[in-house]
Amino acid sequence: MDSLNLFVWNNDMTDKIAAKVVPASFSDLQNTRDWQTQWTTKAAKGMPNKVALHRADNDELLGLMSYELDASGLAVEIIYIESAGHSNANLLNQTRRSKKYIGIAKALVAYAIEVSLDAGYDGVLYFKAKSDRLREYYIDNFGALPLGRYDPYRLVIWEEAAAQIIADYLEV
Repeated sequence: MDSLNLFVWNNDMTDKIAAKVVPASFSDLQNTRDWQTQWTTKAAKGMPNKVALHRADNDELLGLMSYELDASGLAVEIIYIESAGHSNANLLNQTRRSKKYIGIAKALVAYAIEVSLDAGYDGVLYFKAKSDRLREYYIDNFGALPLGRYDPYRLVIWEEAAAQIIADYLEV
């Protein structure tokens, strides 16, 4: 597989900013004090496979994600994903401020798709949206579909949608 060329956009979509995913460090988790979720809580510390999205040029923390390989479901489960406070729509809407960066979740999802492909799961992911607004966002922008009818927040990204997402980040 070609390597991922992850990026985010500045808030007016005029500059593409290179990004990288690395294992989340203690410092990354400590830097979540002004986030929606503090990643230093006991529950957050217990989440598996925590990774951080950073700007490639200055190492600024952009987002965090926890995921797990589900061998029985042949998919990667995104346990939790969050943009940094400076780009988290839920937090910024309260103060009527604009995001600093756009595309953090998409870059992290592209990374999870790569993990799924590397594991032989064809890019398939599943996760739970945190709100009605996020559910619609993932359906409209990521091609996610409801995973079952009893929990409308459980979503899946199948192979075709995964291929469309990751195509934006593939380096040829």
